[in-house]
Amino acid sequence: MKFTEIPVAQSVSLVTGGARGIGYAIAEMLIAAGSRVVVADLSEVDAKTAAERLGTNATGIELDVRDAQRYESAVDLIEATIGPIDIVVNNAGIMPVGPVLDEELGVAKATMDVNFWAHYHSLQILAPRMIGRGRGHFINVTSAAGAIHSPGLATYVAAKHAATGFARSAREELLGTGVTISVVMPSAVQTDLVTGIPFKWWERRGILSPESVARRAVGTLHRRPAVVGAPRGTLPVLRSYHVVPERLWLLGRRIVGADRTLEPYDKVARAEYDARITVQAQDADTLGGGDR
Repeated sequence: MKFTEIPVAQSVSLVTGGARGIGYAIAEMLIAAGSRVVVADLSEVDAKTAAERLGTNATGIELDVRDAQRYESAVDLIEATIGPIDIVVNNAGIMPVGPVLDEELGVAKATMDVNFWAHYHSLQILAPRMIGRGRGHFINVTSAAGAIHSPGLATYVAAKHAATGFARSAREELLGTGVTISVVMPSAVQTDLVTGIPFKWWERRGILSPESVARRAVGTLHRRPAVVGAPRGTLPVLRSYHVVPERLWLLGRRIVGADRTLEPYDKVARAEYDARITVQAQDADTLGGGDR
């Protein structure tokens, strides 16, 4: 695939959900490579606090990625005050857990808005600008859940499938423009998303650090692959899933004790994270809907 090299040491990067977890780790690595990084987060306080920790090459801004108009206004401000955006890391995401029949509609809408529609807004706003400059790279952090299914995460899985398929399709439309999209598909990562989930001992051994995912994400700047898994070797496993008969899949899940809807999870441990989802769910009907 043809693309234009991006001198990272002279680049401007936008990282959504950059105040913590994977986003923060990616921002840290981009800054270490010399990029000027804009840390965007739903909380302005969290974004600015993270930027202060990252140093003088970081700027923190409030950004609700669900709202296309606010997203475009933020991009206008960044490009007017810092410079043209070369690298976009679509990392913001939320993961409600529990049976789909118990899920509130607002939570489902917020999940799709943050995990899929934000990627759509990002591409529509930034890709034309990048094409005009002849270079640019999107790093879209989806999930291994974007290739398989998981009870207890139905809407999250749907959103991640949508984000992954969208990125792969849009990538081919951008052939020859100098602009590329790489999808990063991590397995479970030690962030707020997995707080309180009752993982089996063998599942806990496979939980990744945010830094390990960040290395895979930032690594896409060199060859611009279509998809990378985290950890390495994830993609062949995900691809093999599609040829496994359902009865064998269910048998395997039952044998290892994974035939559950991630319940009962620790609601006390997860309370702070769930409260952040609730805030987004409450205004899901008024944000983003008119922009689709």
